[in-house]
Amino acid sequence: MAQPSELFAASGFRVRVVDALIVLLRERGTARFTLGEVAEAAGVPESRVRAAFPDRDALVSELRRVCYDRLAARLTARYFDPDGHPPTRLREGGRAHLEFARTNPALYRLLYCDPGDGGIAHIIDVIVPPDSLEALTEGVRRCRAYRGRSTGKARELAFLLWTTIHGVAVLALDADGPNRSGGKWDQAAQTLDLLIDLICASGDD
Repeated sequence: MAQPSELFAASGFRVRVVDALIVLLRERGTARFTLGEVAEAAGVPESRVRAAFPDRDALVSELRRVCYDRLAARLTARYFDPDGHPPTRLREGGRAHLEFARTNPALYRLLYCDPGDGGIAHIIDVIVPPDSLEALTEGVRRCRAYRGRSTGKARELAFLLWTTIHGVAVLALDADGPNRSGGKWDQAAQTLDLLIDLICASGDD
């Protein structure tokens, strides 16, 4: 049985490889990569990478797990924070998601647009990680409570907000390119702001 120090070292190695892949995707702007290229970027032997991740799919699965965990931690810190202005916090969180998509197109598509087999239910599970939805639900709940509105459907509204943000992000990515003006991202942000205003101020259930 592996000792705790060995387990920690293995976990640290896997995160190191994932972080190297994230940098590689950001630099290239494409999701095409080999395990050898990732190993070189991480500064480790390819044989060790292959021992931890037998193939590309295994590494992508670990990439998703690490990124989803980090996202959930950020959203939890943002939306469970008792201080601040809830509508502003919700808007800033949505804009941060759009900015992540804009500046990391290859990584975003790999995380949210390429879920593999499993049908529409699996796609929904992928684009709405449960822990992140839970944190966003708290953000919506606080936003509506701040405006004196019912919080009974906070989870449904959070799901609507998340999937809308994802939808406008993908539309902007599809319209983006080296010769584009970036106007689609402005439209995406405007759509986000409008939806958050409606979510925070709409009538009671």
